[in-house]
Amino acid sequence: MDTHNPYARGERIERVIAHHAEHTPEAIALRQGDRAFTYAELRQCAATMAEGLHAAGVRHGDCVPVRMERSPELAVALLAVLEAGATYIAVDADWPTARIESVIRRSGASLVVSEDNFARLAAGVAEPVSLKPLQDGTKAACVFFTSGSTGQPKGVMSPHRGTIRTLVDCPSIPLDSDSVFLQSAPLPWDGLSLELWAPLLNGGCCVLLDRGHPALDAATLREAVRSGVNSLWLTSSLFNVLTEENVEVFHGIRLLLIGGERVSPAHVRQVLTAFPDLHIVNGYGPAESTIFATTHVVRAQDVVETTTEVPIGRPVPRTGVALVNASGERTKPGDIGEIAISGDGLALCYLADPEATARAFFDLDGVRHYRTGDLAVLDEDGNFRYRGRADREFKVRGVRIAPGEVEKALEAHSDVATCCVLRIEITPGRPELACAYTTLDEAPLDPRELREFAARTLLGAMVPARLLHLRNLPLTTTGKADYAAVRVLVEQDASPATAAAADVTDTSSHSVADQLLAEVGQLLGCPDTTPHEDLFHAGLTSLDAVRLASRITFRTGAHITAADVYRQRTLDKLLTLGGDREQSADVGPGSLDAGHGDAPLSRAQERFWLSEEFTPGDADNVVVLAYALKGALDTQRFEAALSQVVARHPVLRTVYPYEGTEAVQRVLPTDDATVALEHTSVQHHTDGDDLRELAEEISADWWGGPTDLEKEPSLRMRLCRMDEQTHLFCMRVHHLAFDGWSETLFMEDLAAAMEPDVPLAEPPHVTYAGYSRWERDRLGSWLQHDLPYWQETLKDAPRPFLPRPSEGTQARRIESILPVSPAVVARLSRTADTFGGPPVAALLAAAGRSLSQVFGVEDLCLGTVSTGRHNPELESVVGCFVNSLPIPLTSVPARDTSDLLATCARTVASGFQYARTPFDELVRTLQPKRDRHPWFQVWVILQRRPPQVRLGEGVTAEALRIRPPHTGFELLIEAVPQPDGAWELVLSRRADGMSDAQAERLVEQLGHALHELSAAA
Repeated sequence: MDTHNPYARGERIERVIAHHAEHTPEAIALRQGDRAFTYAELRQCAATMAEGLHAAGVRHGDCVPVRMERSPELAVALLAVLEAGATYIAVDADWPTARIESVIRRSGASLVVSEDNFARLAAGVAEPVSLKPLQDGTKAACVFFTSGSTGQPKGVMSPHRGTIRTLVDCPSIPLDSDSVFLQSAPLPWDGLSLELWAPLLNGGCCVLLDRGHPALDAATLREAVRSGVNSLWLTSSLFNVLTEENVEVFHGIRLLLIGGERVSPAHVRQVLTAFPDLHIVNGYGPAESTIFATTHVVRAQDVVETTTEVPIGRPVPRTGVALVNASGERTKPGDIGEIAISGDGLALCYLADPEATARAFFDLDGVRHYRTGDLAVLDEDGNFRYRGRADREFKVRGVRIAPGEVEKALEAHSDVATCCVLRIEITPGRPELACAYTTLDEAPLDPRELREFAARTLLGAMVPARLLHLRNLPLTTTGKADYAAVRVLVEQDASPATAAAADVTDTSSHSVADQLLAEVGQLLGCPDTTPHEDLFHAGLTSLDAVRLASRITFRTGAHITAADVYRQRTLDKLLTLGGDREQSADVGPGSLDAGHGDAPLSRAQERFWLSEEFTPGDADNVVVLAYALKGALDTQRFEAALSQVVARHPVLRTVYPYEGTEAVQRVLPTDDATVALEHTSVQHHTDGDDLRELAEEISADWWGGPTDLEKEPSLRMRLCRMDEQTHLFCMRVHHLAFDGWSETLFMEDLAAAMEPDVPLAEPPHVTYAGYSRWERDRLGSWLQHDLPYWQETLKDAPRPFLPRPSEGTQARRIESILPVSPAVVARLSRTADTFGGPPVAALLAAAGRSLSQVFGVEDLCLGTVSTGRHNPELESVVGCFVNSLPIPLTSVPARDTSDLLATCARTVASGFQYARTPFDELVRTLQPKRDRHPWFQVWVILQRRPPQVRLGEGVTAEALRIRPPHTGFELLIEAVPQPDGAWELVLSRRADGMSDAQAERLVEQLGHALHELSAAA
């Protein structure tokens, strides 16, 4: 027998809130920014306004549209409508005018509450009117409008009991007077009822998202949590986006409700790994069942690595759920059936639409039910599991869409003949609305114009993001549209656009605006997007807005939110807005060149300059590269192209004299910087291993030779002719001027310079010398931002565990090779991505596990690197930007695979966030013990994929890895990507360090750990 009684304090929303106003009148009920309403104030304002509504002619059972922005006044108005015994309709002021007029007309309302008449109605009447309190919770509280298959939205009339039975004393949704719930969902959704009434029905507090924030993003959520928010409702799509951006955004949340679409087990797993005590609920229910029909409290065992779905759970109290077949009869146990819902949350009807009501609602065993169109199966544990749709309806961005409504709206265009609307998912996790259409004259329409036409009557989520013109729609044998065939055509058309956009993004743009425009094109699947175009008319979604805000913030340093994207709507306006805002420590160097005389050394350069001074010829100070050039090489053009590249990048023609108290960068004029290319010739076999060995022989004298940094640039180059079709190109450059990213830039510019009659693009507007000046100016602000994180992260850093090497800075280098297959690499990358980290996080986890086993340590600290190019301006600059990052890992043996992966992913992601401050500055400031390398002895690095370029017609360049003979690294574990997607895992160690037996066991354990971690994908 069900003893649950959610109606103990009343079965109407206004009655329950009146109860809390009587018992806790001074408790805060509403907050928005600095404004707050107590329960007593909310209750009194609503009661007074109810009298004003009554005086204006509102009576019991009337529908009252409320067209106001999100504000405490909106909450007062909605509650006042209920106090007057009427039913509210929350209308979004941004809806298309035609849609608003249709809703108001169908409601039969004689009064619309708006910003214009609110004050007059809220003032009440001169002579108070006694309004008799109502008690019947079966009457309608509100109307939710959803998409309709007949071409117009359906108004779902939801009863008071439906909201209360879900949100009061519901075992799966713990709410109480301490609940502080954020209200951010669009106002016409049932999400409004959930977020507004959930806290108010339990004596808690509702925090309203500011008017200027039409959408929730990570920055806004963090701000809300800092202000006290502890409870949250998110659509599955938005939950995924926030999780991917930074899982730490959920720190401080105690109740998280998600749903509206399929829930991603991987994303929930990531959040639960970070916050195991967080109460996460997967809620399912169409508007016709009022908020939720079923819920499932998600536990860690529900989202293990092999999980593909999260149950939608069991019915909430006072709710019945049955599975029925096409005839409306109950299915057999274990069979898939259509979900039919009954109980106190069931909608009363569709507003002014008896035919739609008759189609959707039916009697089963004498009880009224609603046929949802959703398919499910009941598992052995008594949980329902979602199995798709029985009709063509679907959800995009949490909005239920009947394709017929979209099709009818588009077919109203004078040139459109027929339409076929469907949901596609070209990019995993990003569902989109697509439409194939035909025209009367068989000519395609301007996509932007057609979208703008649709937006006059449809909600943003209902405007197709992709449009495909066909001469004829494919038909089935019965003469109906063949949706399966249309889907194939739409997806085939969409894929090339996505690929083209990705190609645009991969190119090296010369301005932040160009790069952002390319990224917008990628988001929209439309590479020809313009800076002045309305992004939402072009197909930008609310989730895209969150992503774009994050990217602009990253690219420009100005704090841009999703709300700004909604308000400004075009990229040029967003960039103008960013230029007007105070810049953070992440602002780029801007247009800085070398035309200001000598420049100070960067912090990275200081490190290598001092190393060269104290240990001349140290092999770890230089970069030696080799390329096998296959094809008929024009050597004269090759030498001229090298000169062009050196002229393009001033750091390659820079010397570092000691002037007074410090070394400086002095860029030599192009005419004074002679490019010396040594030419040699040798007869040799040309297989891959022999070429590598020959390259090592050719460059052998470059290792160990000191570099006179004060007098001449460090770049050395050799070209060895083997035969007419084969050359070896070798180069040596000091780390002061070069890193792995620079290799790609150098080779790509060399390839461009080899193209006949094609001038090189303009050189980067930022030079390395300009960057060094900027770094010195910004260092204080970076340290202020980063230092607290590193102080906390490194306060208990583990002690060294590798055997201490003999005295001396360098020793003979010993190398071990471990090949890792492309399949394992792909799974490792997916696994790291699942936990919100880059692929190097999986490599770090494997290294941590293996080192713990071989050396018997529980706590250890590993080192990795960031590219140091935190701003787009630096992406085309040759130079040394790389920065070291310590990654401490504790209790490694006690952690299971998922926990270890999640820890590495979080730590790496956080480290990258605080990687501005140079490592040497952290050492100076935090002053760790210096008997060994500060904080770690093991480097774990995922190298960049070697560039693959063509040097003119018919000449290919294949990278050959050159092994230094000596090293100062105690242990370096580096993954070198191969052309086929595999890794060559290289373990480099000092001969005077760990033993051969330890190294052999470490390689074996690394192989095991990598396969174990890849299996978690």
